[in-house]
Amino acid sequence: MKDKLKLISSRFSQQLSQVTSLADLDKLKLTYLGRKGEVNQLFKAMSRLDLADKRRIGPEVNRLKAKIEKALIAKARDLHSQTQTNLADAPLTAYLPASFGRLHPIEWLRQKTLNIFHRLGFIEFVGPHIENDWFNFAGLNIPPGHPARDLWDTLYLNLNDVKQEPLLLRTHTSNVQLRALKECGVPLRVMAFDRCFRREILDPRHSHTFSQFEVLVVDKGINMNHLKWLSDYFLKQILGDVTESRFRPKYYPFVEPGVGVDAKCVFCQGKGCQICSNSGWFEIAGAGMVHPQVLKNAGVDPDVYSGFAWGFGPDRMLMLKTGINDIRDLYQGDLWFLRG
Repeated sequence: MKDKLKLISSRFSQQLSQVTSLADLDKLKLTYLGRKGEVNQLFKAMSRLDLADKRRIGPEVNRLKAKIEKALIAKARDLHSQTQTNLADAPLTAYLPASFGRLHPIEWLRQKTLNIFHRLGFIEFVGPHIENDWFNFAGLNIPPGHPARDLWDTLYLNLNDVKQEPLLLRTHTSNVQLRALKECGVPLRVMAFDRCFRREILDPRHSHTFSQFEVLVVDKGINMNHLKWLSDYFLKQILGDVTESRFRPKYYPFVEPGVGVDAKCVFCQGKGCQICSNSGWFEIAGAGMVHPQVLKNAGVDPDVYSGFAWGFGPDRMLMLKTGINDIRDLYQGDLWFLRG
């Protein structure tokens, strides 16, 4: 692994020295920092290492990622200072100096969230948007005819073609659970932050396209205490030290037991206000211990391993944190809103 890190670092430096335009720099960024780029592949490969190697190699991978990010930003500033092109006619790029723009709110929360969990040893796992029934439903203990399927207004793609397995737009990021377990094995700590799709009537709180974040932990001896600690830790990182979480019993087919995760309202400190409907709390996530049948479906022995899944809606988190009152603003590309 160390030799591979040196090879990637050397190859990146050589390719960076040959870049002469911002467009080429964007391509180089995707090669190394994109979802299927060199660095993310390293994080995926780490999942197959034992714990001692993860602790030894992990910091080196993070240092390589930071080095590449810093070098890309420096090169972008250098290229930008050399060009005389009018800014209005120049292509937008992720590397322009901060004074020329800012991250989209969802991307800002995505980077912050992934960084929090990277520090806890999680790797990002990217699942497909177009999915089959097994990974989205049946393999997650939601077989055909199960009443829980009514909870998801699913968008199917090829129902009229009886010769093919029905494909659908994934309704949740939980489709990564079986894929990650099958591809990476156990023990496992993965996370997914991506888009999902449902047939929703558009209004200020609902959209046919939305974001979800989910983590999956499977190892020996995992229990609800680990889940509670993770909930408190993450919410304090995002909403501040004054918040805390509580669990309420809730049903999800792929976990047993399942819980709804509430956060103490940061606006009224639990006293009750308009934001939290005078309850002092608002629901922020869903979680639970991975159902034994889901582990079996992934080829994992539930008598040896246990795990938990935990996820939240980034759109709702942003609306609560920033005061955005219409989810559609996050997806319509309104530059006046994004600049504000």
